[in-house]
This record gives sequence, C-alpha cells and structure tokens, in this order.
Amino acid sequence: MLDLLQGADPFWVWLCAGGLLLALELLVGGSAFFLCISSAAFIPAAVAYMRPGLPWLWSLTLFAFLLVPASLAWLRFIRHRQAGRRSGEVLNERAGRLTGTEAILKEDSAGLKGRIRVEDSSWPYVCAEPLRKGDRVRITGAEGIMLRVEKCAGGEEAEDRD
Repeated sequence: MLDLLQGADPFWVWLCAGGLLLALELLVGGSAFFLCISSAAFIPAAVAYMRPGLPWLWSLTLFAFLLVPASLAWLRFIRHRQAGRRSGEVLNERAGRLTGTEAILKEDSAGLKGRIRVEDSSWPYVCAEPLRKGDRVRITGAEGIMLRVEKCAGGEEAEDRD
C-alpha cells in the first residue's frame, strides 16, 4: 500500500480523503462520526502543504495519532446528544409538548374525565376535581394521549363566547 502512495502527493491524497469523509457524513447524516475523522484527515493535508516532501509514514502516523482525539470528541458529542434526549425531549410526543399549556374548557367534565380543545386538536383528559365549561385549566402532563389537567388558580372565566 505504501508503494502505491509513494508516487502520490500527500497533500492531495489527504485533502481528497477529508472531502470524501465529509461527503460520507452528509450521506449518513447527523452522526458526526465522519466529520470528526475528516478533521483528522485535513490536518495531515495542511502539514503536507506546509512541508512538501514529508514522508508518507510521518503523515500516516500523524493521522493515526489524530484519530484518538477525533474519536474522543465524537464520543463526547454523542454522549451530550443522548443525555439531552434522556432528559425529557418530547420531539415526537405531541401530548408531552402540551405540558404547561393553558386552555379554556368548552364543556363540563364528565366526572373526572372529559375532552379539551388545544391548538387544533381535541384531547381526552383526566382531572382531580370536576370541571365546568369556561374554567381555565393548565395541562400538567400526559400519559399516552390522555392529558392530565388541573384548574388554574382563579381559573374561572366568564361564560365562554364560542
């Protein structure tokens, strides 16, 4: 393999390798793994540009040593990204995103259950006390598609005009 590389200019080889790794990152999308490895390929390209005639063995050794911090940077990125997901990210949980939203009831609750209109959807809800039409409620959480609501302090509105 080294015999094949002997005739090639290390600058262009490392530059192309870094570019191909960046293109691969775009195709894979979002993992940042190939982004970190491509940064490790661009540094030997820069060194080969500044020091023409640098032996291949030196540039390969530099790349090998740069893979360690690049891999550690990728691991740190992934751990940080996964920690954000575990701490309550609700991107695809629409009911969970409604937590904290306030709404006015359009109809009385049926015991401790009912339906509430929030944004452009109607949701089933459970509550701790019976609620009446016109009460202002706050969504405190979600269990599947069932919202948990509670009456806001001073949450009675005048008769709803809708």
